[in-house]
Amino acid sequence: MRVDILTIFPHLFRDFLTHGMVRRARELGRLEVRPTQLRALTCDRHHAVDDRPYGGGPGMLLKPEPVCRALDVLGVQEGTEPPEGTQLVLLCPRGERLSQAHLEEFAGLDRLVFLCGRYEGYDERILDAYPWRHLSVGDYVLSGGEVPAMTVIEGVARLLPDVLGDAESARRDSFGEWAGESGGEGGLDHASWTRPPEYRGRTVPEILKSGDHGRIEAWRRERARERTAERHRKR
Repeated sequence: MRVDILTIFPHLFRDFLTHGMVRRARELGRLEVRPTQLRALTCDRHHAVDDRPYGGGPGMLLKPEPVCRALDVLGVQEGTEPPEGTQLVLLCPRGERLSQAHLEEFAGLDRLVFLCGRYEGYDERILDAYPWRHLSVGDYVLSGGEVPAMTVIEGVARLLPDVLGDAESARRDSFGEWAGESGGEGGLDHASWTRPPEYRGRTVPEILKSGDHGRIEAWRRERARERTAERHRKR
């Protein structure tokens, strides 16, 4: 998978790309990430990517010129659908709420193109000119789209073939296939313990040390259902 990121802060991705599952995905050749500096695609000597909104109001807006030029360079044509297997993602508060289903869908694509906004928002012509998939990571405000883009990339990278090393790990994650079977929609994973068997008076449940894998699996599914139900009650 190839990921292009349109941003005015490409340096924010340097360390991110060298750690964890993202690093492993890149080393395996499953993931290629290319940040594009929008300031490099401006025409004025100040390399301005923002300007004041027509009609007044607070803040600044991301200008259309550098974004459209960046997409020209990436081979994405204005007013047309992107090539098959490519998704344009615009990170903004009005978008769909990011879910595990989005990550699974994106992991099956060939290419993702992220636009990371800054300032007060985007010039509306940027939104009108391309078939963006509007995506939000939650009902709160951040200073830009770089951290949300990292969130999506991190979630997608671990779903790419061979990255986790054990496909069962992804299946048993919260919101994954196993959790959905056990806890229903929005299912959470069960609680887990490791060694030592006792620490500061707190012990590992006896059933997990029983060696009876059938009973353990049933017990874990019940704990997953309880945890999921508790989460829904707190919403």
